[in-house]
Amino acid sequence: MGLLEDKVVPGREERIKASMAFGGSACGLGKADKICLRNQERGFAQAGLCQLLPTLGMLASLPDTAIIVHGAIGCASTGFGANIGSRLRHVQMGRTDIKDTVWVSTNLTESEVVHGGEARLEETIYEVNENLKPKSIVVLQTCAPSIIGDDLQSVIDRVRDKLDTPVLASTCEGFKTKIWATGYDVAFHSIVHGFIEKDREGRPPRKEGRKEGERPIVNIINLASVGLTDEKEIIRMLESIGIEVIVGPNFASRESIRRMTQADLTVSICPTHDDYFIDYLYKEYGIPYVLRDMPIGLENTKNWLLDIAGKVGLIKEAEKFIEEETAKTKKAVAKFLPYFEGKKVFLSAGEFRALVTGMLIQELGMEVVGLRAYHHDHFGDEFYSKLVEAQKGKDFIVDIANFQPFELTNILQKIKPDLFIGHVSDNLSAAKLGFPAATIFRIFDYYIGYRGFYEVAKKFTRVLKNPAFNKKLSENVSHPYKIEWYEENPFKFIKAGTNQNTEGEVTEIENSYDFSSLKGVI
Repeated sequence: MGLLEDKVVPGREERIKASMAFGGSACGLGKADKICLRNQERGFAQAGLCQLLPTLGMLASLPDTAIIVHGAIGCASTGFGANIGSRLRHVQMGRTDIKDTVWVSTNLTESEVVHGGEARLEETIYEVNENLKPKSIVVLQTCAPSIIGDDLQSVIDRVRDKLDTPVLASTCEGFKTKIWATGYDVAFHSIVHGFIEKDREGRPPRKEGRKEGERPIVNIINLASVGLTDEKEIIRMLESIGIEVIVGPNFASRESIRRMTQADLTVSICPTHDDYFIDYLYKEYGIPYVLRDMPIGLENTKNWLLDIAGKVGLIKEAEKFIEEETAKTKKAVAKFLPYFEGKKVFLSAGEFRALVTGMLIQELGMEVVGLRAYHHDHFGDEFYSKLVEAQKGKDFIVDIANFQPFELTNILQKIKPDLFIGHVSDNLSAAKLGFPAATIFRIFDYYIGYRGFYEVAKKFTRVLKNPAFNKKLSENVSHPYKIEWYEENPFKFIKAGTNQNTEGEVTEIENSYDFSSLKGVI
């Protein structure tokens, strides 16, 4: 079974053997048994994120689409955040006729939970179609209707016979996976089944070869954690070496999404987000792909561009562009470098973004002393070792956690970094402890490519030059944890995963870190 045949998208624990609980060192993670990692979990968890959030966020960006959140009304409240993100993007694009995301809830009550919510869902679909007249409808099934046994697919099969509007299913129940990034897969699944329209033969007609002098067409798979500014930098870089770019599917027109099936190459910005959709375009349309680096930092941007150029025969053009851009960028950034000497940095984000940002901060002359990733999978494996190698074998602490701020604050109090780089929710924990904090992503900021390298260096400099606000904040806020917690092993609630080999030998992961090794260093 594959993307086209599966009615329910598997969790990433199953599909790519991802894990979400580990505490130790980067070297320890690299040596850990993958089965043990998958089996690890927390006996106590403070916070987490549901896969519904990225699913709704992605689908909210699609044009002329109505989203029905089938479940309790609280689940649909996620749509407010998605709507803000969608509106901000349209503002960035200079559009004046900004429309809100269309999303509604079936608002299941105690009665539907007892008697079933299928009738309420069917009624909602008809009302949405009649009153809002969307070009497509996507139903997101949440936990409650799945637990009580609502048959989403049978409802959709019934209404399809009566409607001309495509009605699609997205099963994104939070209890089915703890890896919230599965939500990206669920969203791509709906896009494949609803936005890529086909001809009588079952697929869009393939383009008949390139005419002489015609530029190769490359798909760039965009995502929620890449803003319009970064998309512009990507387009600028690729067009500079002679490539025509299609960016999608987020915020793309229906025609652009259809055109993606006829490109010469598909390129990922972030493997964590994109591998499901890239695999579909490869298997269904034979489009080769690049799925390796994220173009953040000079080295990763270089590798990313050369991978693309090598696939479309533009290596010389890419090498010339890279040489010129690298020289200009290094010259521009030189004035910031004195502020970074000897600085120790802790990173927190989705795994791949955190890792490649770690390489960027090493290029600026700083050291990685810790990294918290929201989950772990094979895409990040080689990058942990790259970070250690770049520091001449100096290891660092790793926390694989779907948030869990109680672990983060404990770690930060022990290692006391000079700079914390994370998402806004993570930065709050660091700021309340008094550490200088910089955002690892905002949709208005440049982060990718050569322009991003300069802008990030400037931002980090500003934060390091003036840390007074966070220091004052730490002196005037109450902290939620007792002093005794900071004396504990931050990973004490992670239940060690085990694996038994064919000879009956049992292996177990030790979740701990020797913080004494940091004495005299930090």
